[in-house]
Amino acid sequence: MALSRKRKIIIGASAAAVLALIVVISIFASRSDAPEVTTVKIETRPELRSTVTASGEVRPIQFINLTSEVNGRIEQIYVNPGDQVTRGQPLVRLDPSQLQSSQEAQAASVQAAYSDVQNARTQVLAAENNVSQSQQGLTVAESAVAAARQGIVTAQTNVDRAQVDVNTAQRELRRTTELVESGVENRATLDAARDRVEQAQVSLRTSQAQLQQARIGVQEATARVNQQRVAVRDARIGVERARSSVASSEARVNQAQAVLRGTASQTSKATQLSPLSGVIADIPARVGQFATANFQSTPLMTIADMSTINVEVNVDETEIGDVSVGQPAKLKV
Repeated sequence: MALSRKRKIIIGASAAAVLALIVVISIFASRSDAPEVTTVKIETRPELRSTVTASGEVRPIQFINLTSEVNGRIEQIYVNPGDQVTRGQPLVRLDPSQLQSSQEAQAASVQAAYSDVQNARTQVLAAENNVSQSQQGLTVAESAVAAARQGIVTAQTNVDRAQVDVNTAQRELRRTTELVESGVENRATLDAARDRVEQAQVSLRTSQAQLQQARIGVQEATARVNQQRVAVRDARIGVERARSSVASSEARVNQAQAVLRGTASQTSKATQLSPLSGVIADIPARVGQFATANFQSTPLMTIADMSTINVEVNVDETEIGDVSVGQPAKLKV
């Protein structure tokens, strides 16, 4: 017998009420005074990143094309392309035989220049000694002139004294002659007076001769003084020439030393050293090749400083929007 619609509704509502009652009773039966804690796990999705990959070229900011600084045949190359080198590290060695020969020849020139300087200094000492001797000779000659002039004074005094004696003897002779003529004195007294006149005249002539000799002595002494003055002047000129020779020799020594330093520097450049730390990029030179250092220097190798580089890459136009300034980038060589 089929149930009516109304009865079905009543039965369903009754069943729902009973079920609700059962749920309420079970809830109150399971309640406790302790608080309930619920732990929830939150899962975070990984961040999605877009990577742009592109190829390009790595170029060093600084690189050096090392060329030969001296002429010579390459004996040894110490590095290979790709090697890491440091500043001052030997890279290439050229045959130093010719450079060493030039250095030895220049060293001999320096020694010869030193010998010239020593000889010139010896000449200066000799010239200075000559000046000293000439000066001493001049002093002696001037003293002789002074003595000769004093001799003139003495001789002139003797002449004057002898002249007085002659005059006195002549007066006595005249007086004695008058006395003899008047008969007061005898002939012996007259003869004695004449003898005194002659003696006085002889003394006068002797004194005059001595005066003349003294004057000649002064002239000779003056001539010697002049000669010594010329000798002193020549000796001083010799000193100046010797000193000039020393200066010239010292200048030649300095020049020879400068050339020797240049030659030694050239010899040291037979071994080329790395001017910077970096990587050997290329070595066009070969062992046995003759390197030149003229207007067209021989290229030896290229050294790149990889501490600071530029990287140029080609980014596809579809990815250029994903690239911006300041983004980190990874480089793989």
